[in-house]
Amino acid sequence: MGIFNRDYSKPGKGVDESGEGSEGAVLFFEIFIRKFWKLIQVNLLFCVVNIPAFLILFYLTGMFSNAVLGSFPNQIAGIAGLSEPDFTNPDFLIIYRSIDLGVRAVVTILFSVFWGSGPAYAAMHYVLRNYSREEHSFILSDFWDALKDNFKQSLAVFVIDIIFMFLFFYGIFFYSSRSGIISYAKYLVYCLFAFYTISHLFVYPLMVRYRLKFTQLLRNSALFAIASLPYSILVIIILAALTLGMWYVGIFVLSGTAMTSFLAIYVVAMLVLLNSVCGFIVSFNAERQIRRHLSEDANVEEKQVFEKNTEPVNPRKMY
Repeated sequence: MGIFNRDYSKPGKGVDESGEGSEGAVLFFEIFIRKFWKLIQVNLLFCVVNIPAFLILFYLTGMFSNAVLGSFPNQIAGIAGLSEPDFTNPDFLIIYRSIDLGVRAVVTILFSVFWGSGPAYAAMHYVLRNYSREEHSFILSDFWDALKDNFKQSLAVFVIDIIFMFLFFYGIFFYSSRSGIISYAKYLVYCLFAFYTISHLFVYPLMVRYRLKFTQLLRNSALFAIASLPYSILVIIILAALTLGMWYVGIFVLSGTAMTSFLAIYVVAMLVLLNSVCGFIVSFNAERQIRRHLSEDANVEEKQVFEKNTEPVNPRKMY
């Protein structure tokens, strides 16, 4: 795999094919520790710029909240000490609204981590892409340049993702409510949802690195996901552990003061690190899988708008 070039004053791709050095998980943690404070800065910048997308997702994920609240109304009433739902009861309303806000927040976070959330997410991935290649990055200027350069494609991906979120949700809900053989179609929807999620591990890394048409971007993201399926599944498991796994531990494993303290710490960690850490994991894996599977005789044009960090790369075409 080679080592990364740490001399930022010297032009070059940043990779010395003839060198030897840390690889895999060792290299990942070396960069992670060295760039830890930078990851916090990137995460905070992303959270601020991405507020419009967060608000849109928070509003739209009300459908998931309604589904949860509509499925367990008596259980919610039981928590409030009631025999049946009573919206005039203040205790019931507090619990009801807390669950509503919690479900919306969790689904919004999961959407952003696993699928991304538009222009700000693309900008963050460009900075993280530089870190994963051990190339220098000026956070503010690179973030802004990447946001402008990838705005249209990333916004289109975000809109399509929202549409697919509704399609997957209603597909699962529709087929789960049916009886007979048609009910098994929900497993097909589950498989499509899983594949769509895995493909997103390469959508934004390819977007910020290469000039691809929109259809090429989606198609090649799927191809890279298939070609590196074991690594893709491993990344999904790690992301799930950092999100769903942490919530599960905080809510169902711990109790009392320990649960409250754990969840409080985790919420702070989400604000300062979650998106950049998860994004770095995705970017680090994507860079290595792209380098591994992209054939030398393929032609794809690498983006040249950020020439202050790397020298121009010979055009290649990706099919």
